[in-house]
Amino acid sequence: MVKENIREYSVTEISKSIKQVLDDTFGYVRVRGEISGLKQAASGHVYLNLKDENAIINGIIWKSNVSRLSFQPHDGLEVICKGRLTTGYSDRYPGRSDYSIHIDSLMPAGEGALMALLEQRKKKFAASGLFDQIHKKQMPKYPHRIGVITSPTGAVIQDILHRIEERYPLNVILWPVPVQGDESSELITQAIRGFNNIDIEESIKPDVIIVARGGGSIEDLWAFNEENIVNAVFESKIPIISAIGHDTDNTLIDLVSDLRAPTPTAAAEFVTPVKSELYEVVKKTQKELDQNIELSIDEKKQHFKLVDHKLPANLKLFINTLNANFLTISSRLNTKILKEQLKSKIDMLNNYSNRIRISSNQYIYSKIEKINSVSKLIESLSYKSVINRGYAVIRNSNNKPVQKISDILSDNEINIELKDGILEGKIDL
Repeated sequence: MVKENIREYSVTEISKSIKQVLDDTFGYVRVRGEISGLKQAASGHVYLNLKDENAIINGIIWKSNVSRLSFQPHDGLEVICKGRLTTGYSDRYPGRSDYSIHIDSLMPAGEGALMALLEQRKKKFAASGLFDQIHKKQMPKYPHRIGVITSPTGAVIQDILHRIEERYPLNVILWPVPVQGDESSELITQAIRGFNNIDIEESIKPDVIIVARGGGSIEDLWAFNEENIVNAVFESKIPIISAIGHDTDNTLIDLVSDLRAPTPTAAAEFVTPVKSELYEVVKKTQKELDQNIELSIDEKKQHFKLVDHKLPANLKLFINTLNANFLTISSRLNTKILKEQLKSKIDMLNNYSNRIRISSNQYIYSKIEKINSVSKLIESLSYKSVINRGYAVIRNSNNKPVQKISDILSDNEINIELKDGILEGKIDL
């Protein structure tokens, strides 16, 4: 090959081509490596390196994703991260040609790291009292409807539905969620809070919630160890049963839930009675009720017979007793004393009537005297009394008193009120 004939590229063309190949070939990736050189910038972004024994890749966690991290990363920790592999070249930064992974989620790698993180969270929540027995809610004995939070596909939901149908058929409301993956913990949290936020008057609010999924590794079940799910279960007003994995699987939701079931099928059994057993209880109760009613009727019959036998003699005795009491009371009555008491009361009433009449007359007289006094005072203060002493009142054409020359209007008309009448005239100014 003649090297002089190879195609010539500009730096920009090379940078764009590399970016396009990298984006198209890899795009969103899952990378395992050890953290080194971790630092958080003032902007809130986190910069780090992912390395293994042979290579290193730059990594960036943007500020918007830093707050979503479920643990505190540090240098030397082996992690599995998910994100988009791309170059730094863009229209905004045309001078960059390095490549890095823009990390969306981060998780400790290996069962040992996850177990250490799980133990750390367990101690934290236990110290806060979230696992205390005092907070556990009672399961309803006869629920009307059950909410189930799980994947809509797979054996788990079918096992729950079949077991409920066999034991105690009722309404089951499925809130479908992914039970594994990056978004599962957030969607399960939303489902728990969504059931709780249903209006109490709506017919779809469940009496109990089952959160369930099948078994798996600690990585598969890790969503049920996230803090947002633990807090949502603790804050739930509706009782929650956790049925995560198998009996040997342990997650934080098992500790905070109101009841833990070893399997999803067992969860369905915990919240439902057995229909056939209820029928037997009802039959037994009905039989005992019938026997008690018959016994009660027999006892009442015997009682009525006894009463019926004793009634004539008892009735005669009762009447004689009433008659004797009447004679005793009537013999104590003395009409003379009653007449004297009545006369005394009448005299007392007449005395009170006279006193009231005298008092009212005195009150009325005093008010009349006061009215006369006030009338004389008003009369003495009236301008009429001044006119009667030889004075006059002059008014202008608007019938307003003239106190000064300027009070006379332009028509010069006046009227003069004297003792014996009113004179009308005109002033010649």
